[in-house]
Amino acid sequence: MTSPLCIYRYRDYLEQVKVIETGAIVVGKSISIDGFAEKPVRVITHAHSDHVIGLNESIKYSKYIVATPITLDLAELLGYVDKDLLPLYRLKSTPLDYHKVLRINGDELVLLNADHIPGSTQVLVELAEPKIRVGYTGDFKLTNKTDIIESPDVLVIESTYGNPLYTRPFKDSVPQILVDIVLEGLIKYKRVYIYAYHGKMQEAMKILREGGISEPFILPDKVYRAVRVLEEKYGFNYGSYFKDNDVKYNERSRFIVFKHFNLAKTRRLNGMGLHIVLTGRYTREPYIKVDDYTYVVSLSDHADFNDLVGYVERSNPQLVIIDGFRPGEAGALKEALSKKGFCTTVLPGGI
Repeated sequence: MTSPLCIYRYRDYLEQVKVIETGAIVVGKSISIDGFAEKPVRVITHAHSDHVIGLNESIKYSKYIVATPITLDLAELLGYVDKDLLPLYRLKSTPLDYHKVLRINGDELVLLNADHIPGSTQVLVELAEPKIRVGYTGDFKLTNKTDIIESPDVLVIESTYGNPLYTRPFKDSVPQILVDIVLEGLIKYKRVYIYAYHGKMQEAMKILREGGISEPFILPDKVYRAVRVLEEKYGFNYGSYFKDNDVKYNERSRFIVFKHFNLAKTRRLNGMGLHIVLTGRYTREPYIKVDDYTYVVSLSDHADFNDLVGYVERSNPQLVIIDGFRPGEAGALKEALSKKGFCTTVLPGGI
C-alpha cells in the first residue's frame, strides 16, 4: 500500500489537482474537466454520459467549453445540451485540435489522442504557478494511436478494468470474430441486429467495413445524424447507411440494424434475425452464445488491466491519482501500482 510519507511528499500537488464530488477533475485555479466546477474553463474529453456530467451547469458558468471539434458536435447531436442553452453553448464552444496549445491565465492546455471513441482526448495541463505538469487520461485504449503523457508530475487515470483479473488476451482477435458472426447472421437470416452504446456503434461499423461487409447499416435517428456529421465534416467513411424510419424492409434484402444497448432485453427471438450484443464488460471469452439467436461479443473501448499498468509505467509520473468517481476498480489498481513503486492515491475518498 502507498505510504502516508509518499502522499505527504506530494501534498503541494494535491492542492492543485482534485477529483471532486461532481465528477470534475479540477486542475489549478481555472480548469475543470469532465464535470462541473466553478471554473472559467470546462473541458470535455469525449461524448459519453459520465464525462459530460454537469455540462449544462458549465455552459451557464464557464467562459470556455473546450473539446475537440468532433466532441463538441457530438455533445450537441446526442442531446447532452439543453435546447434552450444551445446558442450559449455554441458561443462558448472552443474547439481545440490534438497537440495544439490553448493558453489560459498563463497555464497551457493541450489535448492528446486517447483512441477511445471519435473525438476522444486526454488532457495535459502545464500550470504556470506553481509550475506543475498534470496529465489526465480520461477513458482510453492503449494502441499505436494513443499518445503517452510522458513524465508528468501528476497523472490522473481511469480504472474501468483496474482489477488484475481484467485482462483481455483475445482483444486483438475480437474484430475478426465480430465480422465472422455478422457474416453468419447475414447468410442464415439476411438481417443482423447489433446492440451497443454510442461510440461502440461507430467502432463496430468501422470494423465491419474493414472486414469486407458492404450491407447497409440501419441506424437510430441520433446515431444517423452523428454519423452524417462524422462523414461530411470529418472525413469518416461508413459506407451505405440509412435512418431507421426511412427504410422499408424487404424480405430479400440483407442489412444490419444498430440499436441502443438497452433495447437488447426486448429483442425478438423469432428466427427472423441474429442478435449481437456488444459489451465492454469483462468476459473470460471473446464471445458467448446466449441462445439460438443471440451472441454477446466482448468489444471494449477501454484499456484492460495490463494496459493501465503499462501506460503508467511508460508515463512514469511522480504521483498517480486514480479517478474514484467513475465506475471501476480504483482500489485494486492502486494496490497494483503501489507494489510497483508508484506513489498512488484515489480521489475522491483517498482509498
